[in-house]
Amino acid sequence: MLTEKDIIRHCDSRVLRRARNLVKADASIFDRRCQYKPGKKPATQLHANVSSADDWRTSYDVILKVDESEGEVLDYDCTCPSSLSHSGMCKHVTAVALVFLEHPDTFLGYDLNRNAKSSDGISKLLKSVEDRRTAGSGEGKRPETEHLGTIDLGVLLTHDTQRWSAKFRISGATARYVIKDLPAFLDAVDKQETYSYGTKLSFAHRKAMFTDHALDIIAFLQRAVSIRQELENDQLSSYHLRPKDLEHDLFLSTPELVELLDLLDKHVFYVDDLNKLNHKARKAHVIDGNPPIRVEFTSVGDGGFEMHRDEPITLVASGNSRYIWQNGAFYRCTPDYAEVEEFLRDVYSNKNEVQFISEQDAPAFCSNVLPSLEKHLEVIEPPEMEVMRPRPCEVIVCLDRAGKGISCEAYAQYDDERCGLFEAKAERTKLSYGLRDLGAERVVKRLLARYFPVVEGKTTGTQDSPMRLSDEEDITRLLFEGLRELRAHATLLTTPEFDGLISRRHPHASIGISFKANLINLTVSADDLPRGELVALLNSYRRRKRYHRLKDGSFVDLANADLAEADDLLVDLDLMPEDLRDGSAVLPAYRALQLDDLVADEQKDASFVQYVNNFEQRGLANYQVPAGLHATLRPYQVEGFEWLCTLSDMGFGGILADEMGLGKSVQLISYLLAQKEAHADCAPALIVCPASLVYNWIAEFEKFAPGLRAIAVAGSKPERDDILIEYAGENPTGTADVLVTSYDLMRRDVEVYQQIEFSCVALDEAQYIKNHATLAAQAVKSVPSKHRFALTGTPIENRLSELWSIFDFLMPGLLGSYRRFRERYEQPIVDGQEEAMRRLQELVGHFVMRRLKSDVLVDLPEKSENVVYAHMEGEQLKLYRAHEQRLRESIVGKSTAEFARERIAVLAELTRLREICCDPHLVFDDYDDSSAKLSTILDLVETAIDSGKKLLLFSQFTSYLDIISTHLSEQGVAHYTITGATPKRQRLELVNEFNEDDTPVFLVSLKAGGTGLNLTGASVVIHADPWWNSAAEDQATDRAHRIGQTKDVMVYKVIAKDSIEERILALQETKSDLADKLINSEGLSLSSLTRDELVSLLS
Repeated sequence: MLTEKDIIRHCDSRVLRRARNLVKADASIFDRRCQYKPGKKPATQLHANVSSADDWRTSYDVILKVDESEGEVLDYDCTCPSSLSHSGMCKHVTAVALVFLEHPDTFLGYDLNRNAKSSDGISKLLKSVEDRRTAGSGEGKRPETEHLGTIDLGVLLTHDTQRWSAKFRISGATARYVIKDLPAFLDAVDKQETYSYGTKLSFAHRKAMFTDHALDIIAFLQRAVSIRQELENDQLSSYHLRPKDLEHDLFLSTPELVELLDLLDKHVFYVDDLNKLNHKARKAHVIDGNPPIRVEFTSVGDGGFEMHRDEPITLVASGNSRYIWQNGAFYRCTPDYAEVEEFLRDVYSNKNEVQFISEQDAPAFCSNVLPSLEKHLEVIEPPEMEVMRPRPCEVIVCLDRAGKGISCEAYAQYDDERCGLFEAKAERTKLSYGLRDLGAERVVKRLLARYFPVVEGKTTGTQDSPMRLSDEEDITRLLFEGLRELRAHATLLTTPEFDGLISRRHPHASIGISFKANLINLTVSADDLPRGELVALLNSYRRRKRYHRLKDGSFVDLANADLAEADDLLVDLDLMPEDLRDGSAVLPAYRALQLDDLVADEQKDASFVQYVNNFEQRGLANYQVPAGLHATLRPYQVEGFEWLCTLSDMGFGGILADEMGLGKSVQLISYLLAQKEAHADCAPALIVCPASLVYNWIAEFEKFAPGLRAIAVAGSKPERDDILIEYAGENPTGTADVLVTSYDLMRRDVEVYQQIEFSCVALDEAQYIKNHATLAAQAVKSVPSKHRFALTGTPIENRLSELWSIFDFLMPGLLGSYRRFRERYEQPIVDGQEEAMRRLQELVGHFVMRRLKSDVLVDLPEKSENVVYAHMEGEQLKLYRAHEQRLRESIVGKSTAEFARERIAVLAELTRLREICCDPHLVFDDYDDSSAKLSTILDLVETAIDSGKKLLLFSQFTSYLDIISTHLSEQGVAHYTITGATPKRQRLELVNEFNEDDTPVFLVSLKAGGTGLNLTGASVVIHADPWWNSAAEDQATDRAHRIGQTKDVMVYKVIAKDSIEERILALQETKSDLADKLINSEGLSLSSLTRDELVSLLS
């Protein structure tokens, strides 16, 4: 048995006290329902609504599920805010439980025996089916007296002054009864109950029993009664039902009366007009059409007029519908009858039968009101009113061309009399007889004032002083907007010169492309315009101007011009209309594939189609590996060499995107050597690379191509200038074949590099220019060269914009402007549009070569990757949890705008959190406990050394490398270290020593040594902390797992368990899909993380 003790177990004393207060206010718990759920464990489910104690307009839904027999609370829920944060029952759930214990019979559906009942909808359906089955069978308390479709509803309308009400009568075959309780009647219809009105009328109130007309009336009544009941229950409403309001009479609003009259059309109904003497209910009907209403005007001695009316009328209007009650009928008026609605309501229906019009107001009444009355009513008027009517008026507007502008005259013509519209005191000018139609004149004056700078009394709009327009924008407004409005109210007289201002041309731009002399010729022409007009026309269209003025002075409506295709093409090609000299532009051959995708086939000539087909079908040419190369190329390297030579000969650039460790450097060196052997006098080549790799490149040239003189452009500014000056200008004296410099030094010396013509510029680790807005990216793109190539194992690390930036260096314009690239490719691909991905792959696929080690190096030793977890404990774990919680709360508590402003500070805190994972000493100077990860790393180092293996240990935190170095030294473990502070020349020396001697450990900072170094002496790689970009980790790993490695490589990623580091690994995987699809690369960056991603890392 369920008791109060069972309830108290789920709430504290404070909640129980508040719940009992709610129980005392019994009215606050309403809509109580009870339902029994059968099954192995029967349950009682309670539903109720509980009013909020703070806001009487708010209530909360409560659901409570209990096992009464076992005295067990099974489940509960409440929509109040506190239930989300409270671990037990809230006061609302507790109150419902207490009420049920005390007064279970107040819950609808309560059954002492707890018998489960069907749902309301099922019960209602079964009853309906049963009623249909027993209809006419004689079952039931009283036999039905009616047949299907015979019950009708009649209507009696009552009119009392301005108020209408309705009674409803139910009619059978032999009897009729007034409905005395409308809600009870509608309830019987809703429940399909059998109801007896008397001995002669009893039937089940199923819809099938009623006529169609009756069903329409029932639907009307349901809406009307429902509205009143809702207003009665609305505590904000001032409407209150009186006890008998819905028993006999339904008082109607005007919209309801109109709706009911629409239903009564073609049906007989009754009206009792209480405003009539000897009134009684009489038959009425609806007449389509306007009523016969008569008004008579008579003169009075003081120059005014009196208006007399016949019988008063009652106007009923709502929305676009209006009825007039007159002489026992409702007239359904035509829509144009709205013209006299105001007159009928305010004047004709006035309680005074006689209305007076003063002498002063008579002219305005005759001009503005009388014409509408004559149109719709029977009007009797005296002769004196006729002379007060305005004379027939024709407003004439004369327009002419005046130089580059427009002149205008305007006047009102009354037979042979003319009145200027803008003359001084123009409206006071009188005609020889009759009145001017000042209303018609003012309409045109207002229109002219909108389009012309009119100064009344000075600019008269006459032949002597016409109105003028000279501003081009004002002229187009008049031509394309004003003329249409003026024609509706005036007669326009225009000269042929004026008519010529509106061009009838509808320009259509045609596009054509051809190929000649290794260049693409793009032509754009407008079939009905001279070529000299095209540039200005396209400029107007691009600026989204509505109109364009041609050289002959006429205006073209650009809404009718077919220029969208041409403009879109120019935007895609990043061209301005001015680039179309005489309607054509010359483009480099490498844009052929882009144009082939943008332009329809019928717009390409045979030479262009042939070039594209030849390119797509052309394989790699057979090029001889240069004899001076001191290396034997593997087959895939020969293929890469031939690919570089092929692109070079065709005038294209490309990305050599082989996986790290496949020898991209030697393939490029082979190409440069072949170019030198074929063209001894060719200009020098330039290689731009990270600073740490400058001397590595010099060593590579000395090793593989000693016949090429390669020099490093490094050192101080004067030293660099002394080198570069030999290659600048028209007569260079430098003898080097290859210059090698860093991105940073290139940016500083860019003005000198811009004066040197290079045969080839190649970017190593080209992801350095992934941000096209950086000075380094802008610098390398500004250096002149005949050919351009990029080397990178990760052309896309995070965003497609990085690929665009590299191609903007290689072949500017191939992918269009970045804005168009984003619209056409980047955003659709991010949104998951496979077609956009396919189009981009087809466009860039010819210019990207990527091979994986797993595909081409079958003899390369295996690489095994393992995640080793370090379990933080004690003080380290406490520090981590506290810092993580504080950072999470600070991010969640910030708005989007606040997060954007404080993003750098948040990311700095995120870095500190990762340092705690490595070693709290990195953050807290006074930390005196152990580090789980440091212990794990030292164990891995000891195991590798015991196995006779050499290892590389990478970390992004140089201070962490210092801590590891200290411990290694204490243990007597010899090791080398490379960080950003290590001089460039010394790095190469350390690499060579490590590969040759017995030093077992090499500590390397990820950024300083993660690229370009050959460390095949090691066969174990340890990543001390995960980098955001997994591609950077892979590059670091491939310092060991590359050509020259003879041992299997073991890779260990040391991760702090249940920390942000573990979540970084998961996030890396979700970010890698895009690059994998396009180029087979992957990546993630700290700066690219969204607010939600940061929160998830801390969850």
